[in-house]
Amino acid sequence: MALETGMALEAVQAQAGHRSIESTRIYIHLANSWLVEQYLQASAAIDADRAGS
Repeated sequence: MALETGMALEAVQAQAGHRSIESTRIYIHLANSWLVEQYLQASAAIDADRAGS
């Protein structure tokens, strides 16, 4: 999936020819492993920000 490689949702919307971003979201199916990786990256960034404060 393009989103899993870093493509913006808006770019996927344009490529698919959807008028509404909500239409694009209906068809998006993300791999669980990608979702876990995104969560862990966000958590690490939050932890690093808190440690630097």
